[in-house]
Amino acid sequence: MENIKQAIMANGSSKLAGTSDDGKNDVQFTLAKMMDEKYTYTYKKLVVPPSMRSIYWKFFGFPATDDGDILTKVKIVCILCKTQIAYNRNTSNLRMHLQNKHAQELLELESVSLGSRQVVNQEHKERKTPHKRVLKTGLAPAKYIYTTNVDGTVQIDGDIQFVTDPNISLSNMEEDNIAIAQPLRVMIKDGSGINGNNQNVAFLMSEDNVTSQSVDGKTVSDAIAEFIVMDLQLPEIVEGRGFQRLVATLRSPCEIPSKNKLEEEIIPRIYDTFRESVASSLSLITLEVALTIEEWRSNNEESFVTVSVYYQNMEEATLECKILSTLHAPLDWDRTQWENTLDSLLLEWDIKVDRITAVVVSTSREELLMALSNRNLPVVPCLLHTLQVCAQTCFETPEVAHILSKCRAIIGVIISHPSAYSALTLQERLIELEENAMLLDYAVIWISTYNMLEQMVLRRNILPSILDSIEGLDQEMFEITNDQWKVIEDLVTVLEPFKVTIMTLSEEKMPLISLLKPLLWQLVSSHLKVKDTDSETAKNLKESLSDMLCERYADSNVTLLLQISTTLDPRFKALPYVTEEDKAVVSAPMKEMLTKLIQEESGDPGIKSEDETVPSKKSRLSVGMELLLGGLCSTKSGMSAEEKADLELVQYQSESPAPLDYCPLQWWAKVSAKCPNLAKLANRYHCVPACCAPPTRITADMQIQYDTKRAALPPHLIDKLLFLHGNHTMLG
Repeated sequence: MENIKQAIMANGSSKLAGTSDDGKNDVQFTLAKMMDEKYTYTYKKLVVPPSMRSIYWKFFGFPATDDGDILTKVKIVCILCKTQIAYNRNTSNLRMHLQNKHAQELLELESVSLGSRQVVNQEHKERKTPHKRVLKTGLAPAKYIYTTNVDGTVQIDGDIQFVTDPNISLSNMEEDNIAIAQPLRVMIKDGSGINGNNQNVAFLMSEDNVTSQSVDGKTVSDAIAEFIVMDLQLPEIVEGRGFQRLVATLRSPCEIPSKNKLEEEIIPRIYDTFRESVASSLSLITLEVALTIEEWRSNNEESFVTVSVYYQNMEEATLECKILSTLHAPLDWDRTQWENTLDSLLLEWDIKVDRITAVVVSTSREELLMALSNRNLPVVPCLLHTLQVCAQTCFETPEVAHILSKCRAIIGVIISHPSAYSALTLQERLIELEENAMLLDYAVIWISTYNMLEQMVLRRNILPSILDSIEGLDQEMFEITNDQWKVIEDLVTVLEPFKVTIMTLSEEKMPLISLLKPLLWQLVSSHLKVKDTDSETAKNLKESLSDMLCERYADSNVTLLLQISTTLDPRFKALPYVTEEDKAVVSAPMKEMLTKLIQEESGDPGIKSEDETVPSKKSRLSVGMELLLGGLCSTKSGMSAEEKADLELVQYQSESPAPLDYCPLQWWAKVSAKCPNLAKLANRYHCVPACCAPPTRITADMQIQYDTKRAALPPHLIDKLLFLHGNHTMLG
């Protein structure tokens, strides 16, 4: 408390340019007095100064002595029930109190006031200068317009933080009545501070700013809640003095909601509202959907899964994503538990199993995967998770793990010695390495480890001299041998295509499952193909990674699903990387599904073509014409569903391939008139994403930022905050 007083007094004195030393001392004394742990005022009267002309002041007053001197203007007291209310220089909270506690008195007060307004215009001229008339007659004006003889006590809590407008100048300050060059706006926040301590925060604002910047309390609370949701901040951030000072610096005279109010009232209210919005949006979906299930761990090592749904927005030809729920998933859950949980979740959101094209999973939990398979749901490994598992396997080999430990130690010792870090910075500038820094990795995200190694290789020639400059350092502990440098270089070279793959995914507006087959084929057949010039380490790494990639997507159902989705992607429909046998394997089921779809759309397997018109008038063909020439000019009665399917497939293949940067959803929206049924089949597959994470958090920095924030969330808010954060585009 004493430190806070000194800081405020020092800050206050720095603002008092042009005032006397006595004035400065008065400011410091007054502020220090208000900073006492507790301050109790015993009042004998409640008074209202003449400047308070609102009708609602009739039932309120400031605590005053027996002589009528106001004791404090921090609180006002209701004369009807003695409730104490923070004074914020307007009457909105006065009326609110009357409305909630004294509705009848408020009704009578406002009805009387309404009747008296009719004579206001007649008295206007006489009321314009009453103060001047009183001065002319040598009489003092009335000290108060309302005085109520009632006693009691008012206690002002301690730990009051004052944040002043830097443009305010203070002068002529007295102990109990502070006169200032510009009036101050004082806002008091009552609430629970850290560790349960009461904390009041006062915002001091110049009166000039009050009218133009006054903000509705609910709006501010919602804005702060939205800030917490969108940036995945912890609710206790509102209790930090830095955050409170920031809000005051922005000069918004408003109340900051407490942590408890955010957690128990505001966030749940917003969650309920947008949960209804999401449910309403999902109820309108008529096409197939895809699910994603992402497993992750919190800071206390508890396991959670976040379930999302993807579907096409046909009006805008885009893929929409909505987070449905985040569930605590103990490691001992068996298959039955997962089946029951999934059934409940789908029932809750009214999602039918037969409308789910596939489930993209970022988990290795066998019980969960079995539960999905038992529901006949195709399970596709998330590409981002697959790359993570493959790279992490390389990093966890004993030889590589030892090298990584040494790399982290080197970076740690350099950044902890200012002189060594400065020398490194200087050397980086000399060799033009200013763009990317050499940072410690975030081991949970493999790409951050890769970036660390990549930057180490670029600085290989300057690191020894930097380490030599650190006195007392055991050089042998931090020495990287030539063989170890070779391993690092091989790792960087072999894993570079993985990094390029991540960049490719992040650049897509929404990476679809149709990307998987081409990307996997490129990785396995080209980038991970062993070369004669490769070292033994590089060969082993490539073979291991290639085997892992193939194994994870080896399931026949997954292979067929990937092949069909890729075939229906206009960017890859030529299929240059598969054999004729593979093309035949995928063409048969595609034609079968398309034929079935056409039959379902027509409602009858033997339905005629839409081009065949039903005669609405009597035929103009004469009996003679029919008898003589009818057999020669007979026409086909209609096309079968199978023939229609063949026609649409041929039409699709005749269209020019789309550029690689073109969205396949928009391409199909444009050609759907030519291939209406094939477009519907394409929509069934193009609702499946390539990975669980949206492109906005695929890059290394965004992965780390999101993972650290998510892992720090309190368990009781995880579901609500992740739901709102993932669906925040609906806010507002």
